[in-house]
Amino acid sequence: MPSYEDLEAKVIDTGICTVCGACMLACPNSYIKSLDGKPKRPKRTMDCVGCTICYDACYMLRHGLMPDIEGSILGWGKRVSVGIYKRILAARTTDRGIGKACQDGGIVTALLIYALDHGIIDGALVAGKDAWVPVACVAKTRDQIILAAGTKYGVVPLLKELRSAVVEHGLGKICVVGSPCHIQSARYLKHKGLPLASAVKLTVGLFCRENYDHRCIMEKASGKGLGIDEIDKFKVAEEFNIYAGGKKLTFPITEVKSCVPRHCLVCEDFSSELGDISIGSDGSSEGLSTIIVRTEEGENLFSCMEKQGLVETKAVEDLAYIKEIAERKKKKGRQTKDIFRLRQERLSETEIAARLGVTEERVSHRLEGF
Repeated sequence: MPSYEDLEAKVIDTGICTVCGACMLACPNSYIKSLDGKPKRPKRTMDCVGCTICYDACYMLRHGLMPDIEGSILGWGKRVSVGIYKRILAARTTDRGIGKACQDGGIVTALLIYALDHGIIDGALVAGKDAWVPVACVAKTRDQIILAAGTKYGVVPLLKELRSAVVEHGLGKICVVGSPCHIQSARYLKHKGLPLASAVKLTVGLFCRENYDHRCIMEKASGKGLGIDEIDKFKVAEEFNIYAGGKKLTFPITEVKSCVPRHCLVCEDFSSELGDISIGSDGSSEGLSTIIVRTEEGENLFSCMEKQGLVETKAVEDLAYIKEIAERKKKKGRQTKDIFRLRQERLSETEIAARLGVTEERVSHRLEGF
């Protein structure tokens, strides 16, 4: 019978844990805590003997189920690199107050506020920040939603706050806003029938090329003479950009590769393919967000905002570019899984590189900390 020890051995200690927070949420006695950026059970108790709940809650052990989950949510339509969708467009909020407070088009914030005002949701799980450290938050008001706006980097166990949202805040119609890993996990928990997950009524997925360790990024910024209090926003495209005091500090992506968590290396989902709506900045010009509407729930919500003039929309400028990024991430994830598998078969870096037709440098980078 699988236990926490199995979860620790197969997922947490191997570095593929995405720190989504599902195991912390599922544990009925809250024994699993966030320690040093990982879910950990400080000590074993008698309650853990024969209990499989945390192990059963981990979506990373159930990737084989994802096609069925996707089919039940989105249907079995034609699949492309960005997943199944109804339509893709670019948009920005027409609310100047939201626009000034937010990054890019302000669509995530505008969408949450509209859904809250119209009773579609009664709250949202969002990533807020504490001095740019991402923290899981329950947002129930317009001000709380706006306060959480903007991109942050670093793992955040977002789903652990679902218990608080339901039990302490009394919420029953929740929107989960998160990276592809959070959305996949939330969908799996609903599919599994975890009672608390039934409160999730909407999912907004964010585009994610890859995540970055917060402390590592801050060290990079500090090395350039930039203090944490000076930073206004982060934005990653083909470079890693930090905006501060009206200036832009740019790092080559190769310079921040050491900051990428190991679980990101095996991820194949760029555009949050299981979200009701997926949102990001890639493919659209400055000040606009790219919107991928996937489900009926997402379509109903966004089309109502359009009809009421709450968003300004236009065609996506570079859909091919978005699809290219998505395909690159899928290829990288598959390749990294092969590298890890061959390493477990005790092949050397030289042998792995030759087997896969890649450079030894790439193999070495992927295996760093293996």
